[in-house]
Amino acid sequence: MQITLELYELKNLCSEMAELGAANYVKQTKPSVDLISQREAYRLFQESRVKRWVQKGFITGSRGGSSANSKVLYSMADLMAADKSEKINSIINR
Repeated sequence: MQITLELYELKNLCSEMAELGAANYVKQTKPSVDLISQREAYRLFQESRVKRWVQKGFITGSRGGSSANSKVLYSMADLMAADKSEKINSIINR
């Protein structure tokens, strides 16, 4: 199977993968900086998409405290990886 990409699509993919690499570096070196709230994740990536990624097991949230109503936090690198994976999948399987 041959995949044909326009030059601008390839350029955008390379740029997005570089961003993802930087996000993963931050996740490894400064884990607390990588975490964002569920509300912020919904705002940046759309609530329905985040819920779908959680349901499919692509990402997992963690409570910021021991209370049942503590903030749910997500890794920005994991969210970006799920987002970029969807974009690449849509380009490859068009």
